[in-house]
Amino acid sequence: MKNSVICIKTVPYQEILNLRDSLERLESWKEPLEVLEKYFTNPTTPINKKQVVKQYYASAKLFETFHKEYALLIAESQNQLASITQNQKI
Repeated sequence: MKNSVICIKTVPYQEILNLRDSLERLESWKEPLEVLEKYFTNPTTPINKKQVVKQYYASAKLFETFHKEYALLIAESQNQLASITQNQKI
């Protein structure tokens, strides 16, 4: 128990805040991704080709934006985690 308390104290507070911010940015994608999920998993309605063409472009752009942001956030979080573990070893 004492070791875990010591390890937490060695992590700088700013590192914890940075990681929290990254997690909040990931969480912010929840609603837009639910819209995409609804678009791609609605097999019970008949397919309207004009509607699909209109929605496809917007959905593709939304996914492209998410994918870029997600990759950036994952890389940033991995760097933050590496920084935290490196500081702990010192």
